[in-house]
Amino acid sequence: MLVDGTVQQLAMLRDGEESKVLSPEALAESRRAILPDKYGGSDIWVFGYGSLIWNPLIEFAERVPAQVFGFHKRFCLWTRIGRGSPECPGLVLALDRGGSVRGHAFRIRADIAPSELDILWKREMLSNAYAPKWLQCRLETGKTVNALGFVIRRDSPSYAGKLTDSETAQIISQAAGFVGPCWEYLFETERALQAAGFNDSYMRKLSQLVRQKQQSAK
Repeated sequence: MLVDGTVQQLAMLRDGEESKVLSPEALAESRRAILPDKYGGSDIWVFGYGSLIWNPLIEFAERVPAQVFGFHKRFCLWTRIGRGSPECPGLVLALDRGGSVRGHAFRIRADIAPSELDILWKREMLSNAYAPKWLQCRLETGKTVNALGFVIRRDSPSYAGKLTDSETAQIISQAAGFVGPCWEYLFETERALQAAGFNDSYMRKLSQLVRQKQQSAK
């Protein structure tokens, strides 16, 4: 669905004339600004901190637990497409400035890097709410690499700003899109982080709050 443009078409139809979804040409141009079509360098790394951990989709040669400093993950990105709707937007994770974040670094072979990033761009950059950046990423092995990460654009209308944990949990408990319910995204990410051995109190607290709100709504 990502490769053949189905997700993009669904997103544009859902938003109507006010759609901010990037065209295929704009997506390609954005990716080329990070990595050219005729890339001849070494393997590249991509840093995943949310759904990339449990549903990477991209083809990778290696996955290593890793940490990035200077950014933290937070449910601060409105989604009106995959995990929400224009009438009831959901929230997904994004990197915001300050703190640190743990996740997985994925190594992609140089010869397939442009095509794999095209898939990643169609997944992450449709609404142009992220700024793709090369981040210093410390691998579990002790090695430091430059890894591509997706940082929230605070000037984007999709930036949710500061919400309390209770407000965030309420939104997540109610929203759903054509990919599925927003709470599923939270629960799957929390499970993946636990399986990787990450003690993530933020995700654990939000999951507990969402389950409480779901129970109260019954």
